[in-house]
Amino acid sequence: MAPEKREWSVPGPIRALLWWPGVAFVLVMVAPEAAAAGIAASGAALMMLGAVVPIVSRRLRRPRPTPPRSIDDRPTVEMPTVEIPPVGRVA
Repeated sequence: MAPEKREWSVPGPIRALLWWPGVAFVLVMVAPEAAAAGIAASGAALMMLGAVVPIVSRRLRRPRPTPPRSIDDRPTVEMPTVEIPPVGRVA
């Protein structure tokens, strides 16, 4: 049987860089004399943010290891006996 294909998604750094044109436009409007350095710095900051956030979110979602339980500590469930009455006639 063929393996299932995983859906492809845009990597985090590239997804963060999709905000770069808007951020660059705002930087040029706010401070046109410092736009070149600000645009380069904002691109680098967005790329770092896009690389760090997925790593941190994966680490936070990782299941915590539970301590092993002893054999005597297993939960038990007692189920009541249920009797089903016989059916006289089936439709």
